[in-house]
Amino acid sequence: MGIPGPPVYNGGGVPGRRIDQVRPAVIYGLLAILMAAVFVPMSLYRIVDGDEGTYLLVSRLVAEGQLPYHDFFYPQMFLLPYVYGAWMKLVGYSWYGARLLSAVFSVMLGLLVYRQTALVAGARAWGVLAVVLFTFSSLAFGWYPLIKTLVLPTLLLFAAYAILSTSSRWRWLASGLLFGLSVACRVYVIVVAPALVIELYRSERDHRERFMQFARFAIGVVLALLPAELFFLIDPATFVFNIVGNQVIRTDYTSVTWWAQKTQAPMQLVAIRSAEGVTSLQFLLLLLVNLAAWVSNALARERPPLASSMAILLILASFVPTPIYTQYFCMPLPFLLVNAVVFCAALTRESATPRLRHLLASLVAVHLLVSPLDLYRYTISGAMVSGISGHDDVTDWRLTTIRAVGRAVDHEVRQDRPFVISFWPGYFVETQAVILPGMENHFALMFSQRVLPREVMRFRLMSYPDLLWHLNQHTVDVVVLGNWTSWTFNREWIRDQLVQHGYVMKERIASAEIYTLPSDGHR
Repeated sequence: MGIPGPPVYNGGGVPGRRIDQVRPAVIYGLLAILMAAVFVPMSLYRIVDGDEGTYLLVSRLVAEGQLPYHDFFYPQMFLLPYVYGAWMKLVGYSWYGARLLSAVFSVMLGLLVYRQTALVAGARAWGVLAVVLFTFSSLAFGWYPLIKTLVLPTLLLFAAYAILSTSSRWRWLASGLLFGLSVACRVYVIVVAPALVIELYRSERDHRERFMQFARFAIGVVLALLPAELFFLIDPATFVFNIVGNQVIRTDYTSVTWWAQKTQAPMQLVAIRSAEGVTSLQFLLLLLVNLAAWVSNALARERPPLASSMAILLILASFVPTPIYTQYFCMPLPFLLVNAVVFCAALTRESATPRLRHLLASLVAVHLLVSPLDLYRYTISGAMVSGISGHDDVTDWRLTTIRAVGRAVDHEVRQDRPFVISFWPGYFVETQAVILPGMENHFALMFSQRVLPREVMRFRLMSYPDLLWHLNQHTVDVVVLGNWTSWTFNREWIRDQLVQHGYVMKERIASAEIYTLPSDGHR
C-alpha cells in the first residue's frame, strides 16, 4: 500500500462519530452540494482572466479540426484544448458551458481531497474539514472555476496521488497515466515525478515487484504523453518554441529585474511588503501549519508524506515561469491542505488539550470568515485581480460585456468574409466570426518582435507589419479594439491606422470599439 491510514480512530469526539455513521454517498452528496454552491456561481460571475479567451478559442479551433502548435501558436501542452473542445462539441460553444466544466472539475477535486484526508487522518470529520477549507480558499474559488491550465492538471495530479492509496495491482499504471495527463496540461508538473518514484521505491519492498510497478508507471506516463511526441515529430522546432522557447524570450527584464519578477509574487503571497487580499492571509496560515508539520517530521526522523513532498515540489515548480503569478500556487493547495489537516489530526490525537483545540478552531474560523472579502474582490470590485486596473476594466472583463461584443460582431460579419481582428480572441468564442490567423493568442504580437522574421510565419505569429498589411488590403471587414489593446505598444496609433485605412467605428460597448468598413470599402 502506498499511503496507509492511522491505526486508531481520530474522529474528534461525538460529532466525528456521528459523521462516521452516515452513509458515504450522503456525505459525498452533501459535500458536492456545498462546493457547487461556491464554484458554480464563481464560474458564472467571476471576472474574466485574460488567458481564458485564448484557451477557449483554441479549444474551439481544435474542436473544428485544427492542430495546436502547427495551425496556431499555443504556449502550453496539448490536453486542455482537446478536453474543453470535446465538451463544447456536446454543449455548444459557450463561455458559461466551458466554465461550468471547470466548476465540475473543482468539485471533483474537492471530493478527492475529502476522500484522501479522511483516509489518512482516520476519520471522515477531518475530511469534511479539509473540504470546507478547500471550498472557501481564495486560491481555489478564485482560480479553479476559470478556463485555464490550473484546475484540470491539479485534479489529474491529485488523482495520481490518491489512487496510490488503493490496493489495486494496477495502481501504479493508473498513477502514471494520470500523472502523464497532468503533464500534458502543464509541462512543469514533470518536476513532481521524483516524489512519485521515491514513493514507489519505498512502498514496494520486493525488487522484482518494484521493477514491475516502475515499468507500469512509466508505461502510463508514455501513453499519456504520446500525442506530444507526435506533435514534436511533425515539426520539432515549432513544438519546442511553443512549449519552452517562448518562455525564454517572454520577458526582457528592461522594466523589472529577473530577481524582482521571481520574488515579487511569492513575497506578496506570504504578506511580505504587500498582500493580495485574503489570499495572502489564508496561504500564510496554511503554509505555517505545513512548516510545523515538516519540522515535526524532521525532528521525529520520519520520512515526509507523499502529499508533503508533492506540495514542496509543486511550490518549487511554480517558480519556473517568468514572471511568477500568485495563481500558480493554487496547484499545491490541495496537497498542502491534506498535509495540514492530517498533521492537526495527529496533534489532537496526541494532545487533546482544550487550548490546542481552541487554537485550531480559531485558525479555521479566521480562514472561513475572511473568504467573503475575496468572493467580492473576484466578482465585483476587481481589486488586485490580474489584468484589472480600474472600474472600467471590471466592466470590460465581465462575461456579459464580452458576449455582447461577440453578438455585435456577428451582426457585422458576412458569411463570405468571416475573418475579423481583435487583440484579444475571447470575443469570438460564441460567434460565427473567424479570427485572423496569427491572432489566436493575445501574446502573438509581442513574441513576433522577439523572433526572426522567418520565424513569425513558422510559429504562426502575427507581426505589426503583417497586421498593417491586412488593414491596408482590407482582408477583414471588422476590427475590435477592446480588451488587451492596452498591452500593445500604442492604442492611439492603432486607432489612427484603422481610420487611415478606411475603417469607421460602428459601435461602442463599454470600452470596446467595433470598427467596420463602409459598404463601398470591401475588396
